[in-house]
Amino acid sequence: MTIAYETSSVTRSDLMVTAALAVVVLLLAAFYGWRWWNSPQAVALATPVATQAASPPTPVATLPTGLGAVPLLTPPPSGGDLREAVAADAIGLNPLFAGDPAGSRVADLLYPRLVGQDPSGGFPVPTELAQRWEVSPDGRVYTFTLRSGVAWSDGTPVSAADVKFTYDALADARVQSPFRDRAAAIAAIDTPDAHTVVVTLRSPSCSALFSLRQPLLPSHRYAPDFSDLQTNPLNAAPSVSAGPFRFAEHRPGERIVLARDDQYWKGAPRLDRWVLQVIPDAAARRQAVESGTVDLVTLDPPEIVQYGLPASPQIAVYDYPADGYTVLAFNLADPANPQPGRDAAGAAIDQPPHPILGDGAVRQAIAEALDIPRLLDEVWQGQGYPLNSYVLPTVGWAAADLSNVLHDPARAGRRLEEAGWSDPDGDGIRAAGDRPLRLTLQTNEDNPLRVQLAERIAAQLRAAGFQIDLAVGPFEEVSAALLDQRFDLAVIGWENVGADPALSPFWHSREDRPGAGFNVTSFHDAEVDGRLDAADQMPGCGLDERGALYRQVQEQLAQSHPYIFLAGHKAAWVYANRWQGIAPGPWGLTYNVEAWALK
Repeated sequence: MTIAYETSSVTRSDLMVTAALAVVVLLLAAFYGWRWWNSPQAVALATPVATQAASPPTPVATLPTGLGAVPLLTPPPSGGDLREAVAADAIGLNPLFAGDPAGSRVADLLYPRLVGQDPSGGFPVPTELAQRWEVSPDGRVYTFTLRSGVAWSDGTPVSAADVKFTYDALADARVQSPFRDRAAAIAAIDTPDAHTVVVTLRSPSCSALFSLRQPLLPSHRYAPDFSDLQTNPLNAAPSVSAGPFRFAEHRPGERIVLARDDQYWKGAPRLDRWVLQVIPDAAARRQAVESGTVDLVTLDPPEIVQYGLPASPQIAVYDYPADGYTVLAFNLADPANPQPGRDAAGAAIDQPPHPILGDGAVRQAIAEALDIPRLLDEVWQGQGYPLNSYVLPTVGWAAADLSNVLHDPARAGRRLEEAGWSDPDGDGIRAAGDRPLRLTLQTNEDNPLRVQLAERIAAQLRAAGFQIDLAVGPFEEVSAALLDQRFDLAVIGWENVGADPALSPFWHSREDRPGAGFNVTSFHDAEVDGRLDAADQMPGCGLDERGALYRQVQEQLAQSHPYIFLAGHKAAWVYANRWQGIAPGPWGLTYNVEAWALK
């Protein structure tokens, strides 16, 4: 698992800052992303795709009707070039190492994956190399049957050996892949024959399928001992691929060109080339798509807040709930004495409570004192959306229908009085005896949106009688304070949390590990622990049964307030409306690229 905690949001692919790099890739990544089990997904659409439109997988997954056979490979008519604007050139083109947006796009278009992802609901589906899979009764063994007729561009069949090679390489410490966590849950991969892959997990996990979406390498073109993974010529010019496109050229700092693969197993794309054009300036990228110089651009949340959504008769805009959100995090334990949630034997450890925030009444009062709709209007400029849970609205099978806490300063004041915090001398600062109601609120200085939120939150809490010390500092300092659990309040964000609630490690007591764990708030609840484990280890992995457990968890969190959810993030795909067939959902853009064509 990887979490990115960067300059714009606490995400899960760059932070794991301490604990020997396991934490630098951990907490917040400015709107760039966290990688857990799932690979980066491009998101977009002009016409929203309903979350409930597709059927979730069953324990025995099969390809939807109509995709069961390899189509006839007849060359399609010419479809022109699709030009996508990207902010920066790809760092690399080997999917074991490339995680930047341009490199990830190339991986999506060149390399096969074992498991697909439904673009609307986000759950795993058998639309890629695996045409079906079965799960053992104990939930530890997944047996995948691979489709025939899928070949690398040099004519070699894509086989079970490629799956095993890729994941064995990920797990090998010598390879030093930033995505090594995707193999962490795997105990063994066996390949009884070329079309069968047997994955044995270390423990039952319904969410482990997300780890099996790593783009696969052509094993026959690499050394069996992985010794050339860093130096193989394919890293710079991936001339062997098995996706809808083939590599054509790379002009560093300028563009990457991919040409359609007429032998693609789903059917050759109708467009001729996909060109990734490097345009570093955000305003220039917007102008390029509005003017028709480029056909596709991704707008991330900060860009949308700063510039709004573009409007032009030549373009289609799909804005959607992005995979992330911003929160006000509470430390429920004493920041002067951080303790792990469990000992080496797994037994619970009593947590010394935070002297102020350990009281649930105080946290509830803070929730009532905050005017979140006003924060959304003032800071997010209408481009954020209210959120009351860690389960995104695009994960419809598990999202709970919770009521937002209403802004009620009078009730917050009464609640604080009842908890022993009064203002007898009328100076505006509440106290319990000679102890002031004083807290420090932290956020990182390199994220302007978060700084604005923190300033306004501090002002609203001061109006309720809190003495708030605002600490805006370097990312490294804020992330270290969070991971070490030496903080009171923090405005943070999580990005790329994934399409399964089991990929959110914020609530389980196992993750309460100062310096390394993701449960930075020290939230402990034995019932929540039990429900989280039961949902991820459920035999059959039925979404209805799992969703019921996750909704109960969300209801318990809403009562305990380890976080106050401030805003969900919006992102957008903007593309030239001269193209037809583009129908992305919140969890996928290029899944049907073979159907895209000029009108």
